[in-house]
Amino acid sequence: MQQSELDFTNNLRQASPYIAKHRNKTIVIYLPGELISHSAALLQLAKDCVLLNNLGLKVVLTLGATHQIDQAFEAKGLQWESHQNVRITAREHLQTFQETIGYVRSQLEAAFSQACAEHHLHLPIVSGNWVIAQPKGVIQGVDFQHTGILRKINNTAVESLLNAGQIPLLTPLAYSLTGEVFNLNTLEQAFAIASALQADKLMLFSADETLASLPQAMSLKDISHYLDAQDTETQRILQLAQSQGQQIKRIHLMAESNPNALLLELFSRDGSGTLIYTDRYHQLRPAQIEDVAGILTLIAPLEEQGILTKRSRENLELEIDNFMVVEIDQQIIGCAALYPIDEHNGELACLAVDSAYQKMLLGQELLQAIQTKALQSGLNTLFLLTTHTHHWFIGHGFNETSPDSLPVNRKSFYNHQRQSKVLQKTLHE
Repeated sequence: MQQSELDFTNNLRQASPYIAKHRNKTIVIYLPGELISHSAALLQLAKDCVLLNNLGLKVVLTLGATHQIDQAFEAKGLQWESHQNVRITAREHLQTFQETIGYVRSQLEAAFSQACAEHHLHLPIVSGNWVIAQPKGVIQGVDFQHTGILRKINNTAVESLLNAGQIPLLTPLAYSLTGEVFNLNTLEQAFAIASALQADKLMLFSADETLASLPQAMSLKDISHYLDAQDTETQRILQLAQSQGQQIKRIHLMAESNPNALLLELFSRDGSGTLIYTDRYHQLRPAQIEDVAGILTLIAPLEEQGILTKRSRENLELEIDNFMVVEIDQQIIGCAALYPIDEHNGELACLAVDSAYQKMLLGQELLQAIQTKALQSGLNTLFLLTTHTHHWFIGHGFNETSPDSLPVNRKSFYNHQRQSKVLQKTLHE
């Protein structure tokens, strides 16, 4: 088999669980104007959205046009003001908004038409008047005039389109019950629509700088730790996630310069950007026999480096009841084991976390789970042997001691050639 064929089959196997998991799930994708302005990137995105539609995902698109509107205003010599990073829409600007957004929408629809033709499909994208708007109002003494916010969305109509296999497209233009035209801030609209639909995912394309100082994954509660270090636009995204993201299960931030970001984020374990999750992203649970292969894959690099003692598959299968694991999307990314030594003492062993997830404090979670399990088993002292990470364990309440402190029936198995440091911790309820 050629390497290209092998890569294809391996990638398809890796993506298969995610294809099944995402089927019939609703995802809202925010498309900034900067991305739409690049024809090659736009066509690639259209092809990817058609692919998602074919795979059974329910896709809703929200259209951004800030870049194009700025250009149109500059070309006409129009001045505008902003407050709280939101454009103030004057009545005399509405015609330019309507012309520009209509043009951007036609670009998007043309790209989808081409993408569908290559797959011999009918055009699945549909735009319509499903949003009722209301004025954003006067905030801190500033009248936003014809800048609006989402008042209500016709969920029934949108869900009917999704169930029919079509892709609804929502533009920044929306109308009030009295027929007034409003310009909705596109980022705010994306969050509002995803919340109203209780979407499984909100996918946000943003500038590369947005992702540079953010972790691979974080919860809504973690956002406050990162806010101060961000630029204005990133702060705005994170603040919207805090205030409007509770009804959205997962929010994905992707680099608009990466044409493959959407598929990588959905169909690979590690994705390509930053995930903000409101549901529990990982699961910590007792290990099962089916987890043996995943544990072996996780600890193999550490065994090769001499950090962990090598374990055979046979021994691991026999000892699997001693293990706890951390799982993300059916992948084992952390483990730890508790081995009883006698009626009062136990040994913590094989604590490992995938390097890609070490900023998520999973090691602390595993340590706490092992300590809880030890107390529930009637043990009051934990020992561990380590050659590399003793400082981390000392920082979590262990004290260094000598091999002579090990219980008698564990001391005889101490490997003097490894010269492992012995650490000890007294457990308390």
